[in-house]
Amino acid sequence: MSDPVAELLRAKGIYFTFSGQDYVTKCLNPTHTDNTPSFRIDKNSGIAHCFSCGFKTNLFKYYGILTNTASIKIHKLKDKIAKLREIDTGIEAIPGSKPIGRAFRGCSLKTLTKFGAFTTDHSDEVSDRIFFPITDIRDKVVAYVGRHQHSDSNPKYLVYPKGASTPPFPAKLDGYPKAIVLVEGMFDMLNMYEHGARNIVCTFGTVKMLSNISAKLLPYKVMGVEKVFLLFDGDTAGQEAAAKTLPLIQEAGFLCENIPMEDMDPGQMSAEQVRQIIEYTK
Repeated sequence: MSDPVAELLRAKGIYFTFSGQDYVTKCLNPTHTDNTPSFRIDKNSGIAHCFSCGFKTNLFKYYGILTNTASIKIHKLKDKIAKLREIDTGIEAIPGSKPIGRAFRGCSLKTLTKFGAFTTDHSDEVSDRIFFPITDIRDKVVAYVGRHQHSDSNPKYLVYPKGASTPPFPAKLDGYPKAIVLVEGMFDMLNMYEHGARNIVCTFGTVKMLSNISAKLLPYKVMGVEKVFLLFDGDTAGQEAAAKTLPLIQEAGFLCENIPMEDMDPGQMSAEQVRQIIEYTK
């Protein structure tokens, strides 16, 4: 396994020892005579701190190497997640929730239950909708998305509470895939899951996805995802959004490929069509 931190230290002729998740060596601060090595360097990110003089840096930046930013971000995210798990910042549940108890829009009860679908008659605002809890990488519920049970109702989708942010969903995937497939809508994702796809991620619309793509996809990079496939709706708006999104995902450090759709969206795909996507995106 590649170890860029150790490789850099060896290339610079710096002697180091191992201590847990850190490498330990003499301080790189030129004003500090470090007779007792107290300079600790994180093995994953290169983030370094001298516990004697207080000098802080990043090993890659110190030597003018700026190609390890993804590793640094991943390390910081892992650390942030570990700390946030200790704090329950999830939102309150919608009162009066009841299990859905039936299939809906081609999705079996098993699939709907897998993603926590429920109904409620708590108020006129939330009644007649099938809600899904949207969780983040910490498994905390950060929003609820409700789809009206009647297709001609307006608005068709409701985010609860109003103004809540909806990250790509699901935040965690089965089996640590090397590639994910981004689709626009919740039922696009659910339809493909129903037919066996396990690496499908819903963006809740292309406009939201275009905002700060790098941060939104970073959790998937932590999971080991290397490639992103775009499977947006086949209409003009969907394909134009795919053209805008693809280079931004590449800038975020992923391989990216658009799978063009013709006069269809993923929510309408048959089991055979989904099977073909599964094979193509392995």
